[in-house]
Amino acid sequence: MGLAQAFRAVAGQFGVGSDDYGDYADDDEVTASAEYEHSATPLAIVRPQRLGFSLVTPQDFDAAQRIADHLRAGTPVIVDLQSCGRDLRERLIDFCSGLTYALDGSVEYLGEHVVLLAPHHIELSSEAHSGLQERRFLNQR
Repeated sequence: MGLAQAFRAVAGQFGVGSDDYGDYADDDEVTASAEYEHSATPLAIVRPQRLGFSLVTPQDFDAAQRIADHLRAGTPVIVDLQSCGRDLRERLIDFCSGLTYALDGSVEYLGEHVVLLAPHHIELSSEAHSGLQERRFLNQR
């Protein structure tokens, strides 16, 4: 099957008429490109790496070093501040905010005292989070 025939077959599968692309490739171009088809390297399936998270439940301010080390290594960090006192919680929130700013990362609040810190190469989306808030709001009527 030549390139033009393959293109028409694929176009037909997507509901595009073959007349729309009938003049796309000449038979001369197809025979010239047939040599490339046989010499092309096979494609390999590439799977994205699994994304791991680090969970840190600080008991004192020494946990700030672990948080920074994980984030600098490119690992997203979930910081659970629920068991912290108010003063420690405020210090750690300030530290985490400065850390993510300095490393060009981002912060997402997952709960009242739970924070997700993401390195710069990971984009956080709050679409699912806003959907949960909308459902919670509708259930409270």
